[in-house]
Amino acid sequence: MKRNHFSLRRKARMLSAFAVGALLLSSCAQDGFEDESWRSDVTNTTLSSPTSEDITIEASADGAQTVISWSVVRGAGGYICTVTDVTDTNNPTIVDDIQDSLIDRCQIAVTREVDHNYTFSIRTAGNDELNNTEAAETTLVTFNSFTTAIGTIPEGSDITEYINSNPMPDDAITTEMAYDLVAGGEYTMSGSIDFGNKRVQLRTTDPNNPATVTLTANASISTSTGMSIKNVNFNCSASTDPFIAYSETPDESILGVISGTQAYYDIQQSLLLENCQITGVNNYFIYDNNVKYCLGTAIINDCVVQLTGAEVSGVIRFQGGFINNLTIENSTFYGTEGADANYFVQYNNSGRCDRGGYTTNSITYSNCTFYNVANSGQWGNYNGFAGRNTSYWNMTNCIFVNCGNNQIPRRFLGGRQGCDNRNFSNNTYMFDGAFESTDGTVAGYDDSGTAIESDPGFADPANGNFSISGSTQAQLGTGDPRWLQANQ
Repeated sequence: MKRNHFSLRRKARMLSAFAVGALLLSSCAQDGFEDESWRSDVTNTTLSSPTSEDITIEASADGAQTVISWSVVRGAGGYICTVTDVTDTNNPTIVDDIQDSLIDRCQIAVTREVDHNYTFSIRTAGNDELNNTEAAETTLVTFNSFTTAIGTIPEGSDITEYINSNPMPDDAITTEMAYDLVAGGEYTMSGSIDFGNKRVQLRTTDPNNPATVTLTANASISTSTGMSIKNVNFNCSASTDPFIAYSETPDESILGVISGTQAYYDIQQSLLLENCQITGVNNYFIYDNNVKYCLGTAIINDCVVQLTGAEVSGVIRFQGGFINNLTIENSTFYGTEGADANYFVQYNNSGRCDRGGYTTNSITYSNCTFYNVANSGQWGNYNGFAGRNTSYWNMTNCIFVNCGNNQIPRRFLGGRQGCDNRNFSNNTYMFDGAFESTDGTVAGYDDSGTAIESDPGFADPANGNFSISGSTQAQLGTGDPRWLQANQ
């Protein structure tokens, strides 16, 4: 039986039976239970384990831990506990080294990973001093860290019709709630969906088998608050609308709540796109509908996005407002032949952190692959960010091929040389077979000296295969990790 930092640390030569009893009394009293619950009035007994009804499992306030507590078993010598992450059923892992651990209290807190499945087992330990025998049975409970779902949308449904008929409850105004899709299921979306002020997550719970949603003409997803889309693939080729378009009629209750007299519609909850493949984007990828939104955080992680629009002013366009912190990581954006955009990221030039109620702002690209994106355009346009010491710029381990009119670092920094708080590392800037870093145009922008001047050797970019053959990129692990893994 293991004893870790949660366990009774009993040493036979140093701790008397009296001290053990005192330890049990004090530790459970700290958990808020009455002292009499631990009085040694149960003797000569085979104990029982807490039942599933006696066990409470909750996320901590910051969501970083799971707090597991249970009712006292009188006369116990502690509890033998195990916490297991069973998300990968073929490779379960012990959480925080809690395996057959003797716990001397009625509560533990363990690491909580988002969208994971867990089990918790508990068996009451015996108490030799009271002649009580450990429980014969072990109680096993399952729990997870998924956002609460209001239901599963049946496979084959028109998601637009389903959500219009089954709107989120008012609880979703303050707490994110989910619509689940069937793993591997096929769906349609016949028109735009506006979640308004409800915090919605649209997801497939199995990340290895995403559902697929096919949009018809004039279909897009709208919101005026935080939103998450996880493990869902989208075919947008029949739609001429933006993929995500923020609501034309914003929630008036968020006007100026942190921006004050600057009067932005302040969305303090994040936009998260994770593990999605989105093809045939003919319009903006994200658009604010020319409403003065300040979106606090947007994160695009582990996604592949195919851009097909030939005349798009911006891939991510906030015409009226801006995104204060934008992060794109472990992802691929690519344009088909003929696709183009004036900008990859375009904000209203008045947008800057202090006007939105923040102290800093940032744009981060990490381990991404970009191909034929804004080929004749500019990578960024946001004069409110440029040249300010409150702006943070991070571009690391990325591959750019035929993007941004051969001016990636310059336009990334808003055209300002020598910006404070800039971090460049191991990026490839290749345009029409040449390297931007060899002709001196990155001077004053990416001065890291780490730019890679070799062809990444994409396998079949015309068909969306960006597996690399470039040895330097492979050695340093740059670009979207999925294309490194494809070669392993």
